[in-house]
Amino acid sequence: VRVGDSQIVYQISSDDYEDLMAASYDSLRHREVLTADFADIYQIDITLEDTSYTITSQESDEEEADNGRIYYYQEQELDISELQSAIEALEADSFTDEQPAEREEISFTVYLNNENYPQVQVQLYRYDGTYCLAVVDGEPVSLVERSYVVDLIEAVNAIVLN
Repeated sequence: VRVGDSQIVYQISSDDYEDLMAASYDSLRHREVLTADFADIYQIDITLEDTSYTITSQESDEEEADNGRIYYYQEQELDISELQSAIEALEADSFTDEQPAEREEISFTVYLNNENYPQVQVQLYRYDGTYCLAVVDGEPVSLVERSYVVDLIEAVNAIVLN
């Protein structure tokens, strides 16, 4: 194998060659809808049924703090674990560039302590009874199982309805 115009030649096994030839663009893409590390998130703005909610955080030295941060909703400290699990469970079932045609189920913007990517916006639109369409920073990306989106909605409701 030789990569591009490089003069370096690599010897690989036939199995590795088969795997390399079978790889497609989509098979090399990350499946997570949000690839940010939760420890870098200092604020989450959520829109659900035309209502906006803001979850803030601050760094903590306490060992029991999630991701080294303490999270708040309306100045009340909260356990973010269910929301974090629901967001991290959002994974692509398949990739698409199809534009949304149905209504938005939920959207959120995470604000990051990252100079290169200071924020990421995720919008989840109803697609059919099984899937939702994930749009990241305005670009359609993938279809996500609707049950994971429902879990996210329930996690948000658990926080805002206390």
